[in-house]
Amino acid sequence: MPLSRLRWAAHFAWHLRGQSAFPFLPLAVVQRRQAERVRRMAAYACRTVPYYRETFRRLGLDPADFRDAGDLARLPVLEREAIQRDPEYFCSDAVPRGDLLRITSGGSCGAPRLVLHDPRGVFENAAHGERERSIWTAIIGRAAAYRELTIAPPHSTTLKVQQYCRERGLYPRGVGIERQYASLLDPPETTVQHINAFKPHVLHSYGSHLAILFGHLDRTGASFHRPALVSYTADNLSAPVRAMIEQRFGIPVFTTYQAVEAFKIGFECERHCGLHLNIDLYPLRVVDGADRDLPRGRSGEVIVSNLVNRGMVLLNYRLGDIVTLLPDRCGCGRSLPLLSYPEGRTDDLLEFASGRIVHPQAIRSSFNEERSIWEYQVEQLTDTHFRVALLTAPACDAQATRQRVVDKLAKVLGSGVHIDIEFVDTIDRTVGGKFAPVISRRARQRRMAGR
Repeated sequence: MPLSRLRWAAHFAWHLRGQSAFPFLPLAVVQRRQAERVRRMAAYACRTVPYYRETFRRLGLDPADFRDAGDLARLPVLEREAIQRDPEYFCSDAVPRGDLLRITSGGSCGAPRLVLHDPRGVFENAAHGERERSIWTAIIGRAAAYRELTIAPPHSTTLKVQQYCRERGLYPRGVGIERQYASLLDPPETTVQHINAFKPHVLHSYGSHLAILFGHLDRTGASFHRPALVSYTADNLSAPVRAMIEQRFGIPVFTTYQAVEAFKIGFECERHCGLHLNIDLYPLRVVDGADRDLPRGRSGEVIVSNLVNRGMVLLNYRLGDIVTLLPDRCGCGRSLPLLSYPEGRTDDLLEFASGRIVHPQAIRSSFNEERSIWEYQVEQLTDTHFRVALLTAPACDAQATRQRVVDKLAKVLGSGVHIDIEFVDTIDRTVGGKFAPVISRRARQRRMAGR
């Protein structure tokens, strides 16, 4: 076992080299690295994974047909339901099942999905994290031996991945990150006590939980240790809460884009212009309703390919998020292309009997200027009946806010809709601790069916 742990520690160290500088390489170099990974993964998948062996044979494909990321679209779009039904069908014969990290999604989009990751990919992903971590350490003022507090649900993906790495790798004391964990289920008062005792440089949690925590701090004026930065993932952080953290508390905020199926899709840099895509690791397409690639600047659905995980191979996989590939290059000097912050999920599209569809971004735009609204949830109960829960700042003028929200949503949703506004102290999360700002009838029905 010690030799195995040393092996994986060495694997991590080898792949850590050059990661902080990689995003600054010329785009042509990044694309060559991407093409190399595509060719290797296509050959590996065809050789060792039952689904791809059968799919290549059925479609008359050969691994040599896959020369770059554009060729991944030759494969059928892989739906979430397929891996829900039979995850083993997508697992490689070359990796012992006992070595795989088993992670179950939170099930916010329906039934939970089991995703399996091989140790090689897990340790490589840990090394790839240096691309965003180097931005953070520049703010912290030290590259190692800093403290990071993660607030997450019990058995969250973050905790499972870090525990897996600790159990399988060897790390010298004093050179790594000192990590502690707090439960997302704890009341804010308990979390503040934990922060004050540990004094983290980095505070990491779900976006929605940061809204609860900093709303409590703003409301009570409680004394707390201010970290050098805050990072979030899993769900969105509203613009008003982000502005409060950055302006009122003076703490910079960063986010990363990741999923159970693909760990390190993108990250936010110090310019905060969007998310830099790790296209060498996770080629990403943005498509319309017919799965045709959309030009930059057009909002569509994410289809991603994981070129890192060899335990369960997912290529041309429908992730379910709605995003936009941004046309401009970031001024930070990184060549990695930019993606918008996720705008919602396909399950969030509001559909009406008339055939009209309302994009979740249209709902979000109704709340962008509402600085007293920290969180909202718009739930479609019927074709014309909506329930809206609002979590607001203490000084919010409830009557005026209610009228503004009703007026704005009526313009988006159409005349004849009935909108119930409810001011709440908390907004319900999924069993995985995530928060959905928009719940369509379809998403509501899937949630009810999963109970």
